[in-house]
Amino acid sequence: MKRKRKRGQRRGAPRADGILPRFLGLRRRPWPVYLFDLDNTLYDANVHCFPQMHRYMHAYLQEKFGLERAAAEALRQQYWRRYGTTLAGLMRHHDTDPHEFLQAIHPPALAATVPADLHLDRWLASLDGPAYIFTNSVTAHAERVLARLQVTRHFLGIFDLSAAALRGKPDVHAYRSLLRRYRVAALRCHFFDDSRANLRTARLLGMRTTWIHPRRRQPGQLAKLPPACRKSLGGAR
Repeated sequence: MKRKRKRGQRRGAPRADGILPRFLGLRRRPWPVYLFDLDNTLYDANVHCFPQMHRYMHAYLQEKFGLERAAAEALRQQYWRRYGTTLAGLMRHHDTDPHEFLQAIHPPALAATVPADLHLDRWLASLDGPAYIFTNSVTAHAERVLARLQVTRHFLGIFDLSAAALRGKPDVHAYRSLLRRYRVAALRCHFFDDSRANLRTARLLGMRTTWIHPRRRQPGQLAKLPPACRKSLGGAR
């Protein structure tokens, strides 16, 4: 039995469950949709997560394949550069259990040093459309990072590597899966990421993009973007 949509509620609109309900029924035209990468976009993962995560990866590779640390690091970088994620290379060449690997490299302690970002909180609150996390990480890690940043309330959902059937960015499959899940057209989306390869796929699909420079990143960088970056999306369809 199909549930009837409430009067004025459009197909694919986010439910008024207390998270960003102000976007329901406020405009006749579709609102812009904001997609955010997590690591090195919302916070400086090079300082707060990646060094620890790489150690977890190296330990995993050393244990599984009997490698020295240098060889494990070289293998990680080789697969990351060639396939976009280390996991993709491990699955392709070593039949690695993806869930075991992801659990091993995303323990709860990984996000422990991520600081709160009040500037980011205020900037996200000013956006004129719903926001989602689009990450090659896992939902549990993303939830912990958002909680540490104190910005959880701004996001309607998290689209992670598992949701993309383990085919992460920049694989176009991940983007199309996200668009289907949230029932949104690519032309309505604005995607923020630190990876040019990830942004290239988004642009090919018709998304607007903003590159967050990974080596020049500073606390509150997103909050420093000019208002025009948001207002220019007003006519997106």
